[in-house]
Amino acid sequence: MVTPPKMPPRDNVTRGVNINDKVQPFTDQILSGQKTIETRRTNSLRPYIGQRVGIIRTGRGKAMLVGFAVIGEPIFYGTKAEFSADFARHQVGDKSKFGFKRGGKFGYPLTMVTRCKPQPVFSRGIVARKLS
Repeated sequence: MVTPPKMPPRDNVTRGVNINDKVQPFTDQILSGQKTIETRRTNSLRPYIGQRVGIIRTGRGKAMLVGFAVIGEPIFYGTKAEFSADFARHQVGDKSKFGFKRGGKFGYPLTMVTRCKPQPVFSRGIVARKLS
């Protein structure tokens, strides 16, 4: 029997990353295991690589902490073909406003994903926020 890795206590997680659900339910896709890579136009999640962070749903009312994940080393998609070929993992379609743009995209693997009871987050931030 394989013992699952121990997750650090929730109170050790001090930052959460914003996931915009306005046009697609990305947070639900992450929490269900359907979306295993979070994409960004820039290398904005670099400070969180190797860390367990909160998953914050934005774009649908108040910002809410809905889960946790560990951010992995990014994949760089340099072409639209590379990006499209990995659709099964990032779930971002070619016509999405979050789709591939000139200059490439970064894809951050998400592991050890867990759901939590939704909790409001009152701090602000474009990429990430402090968790209270």
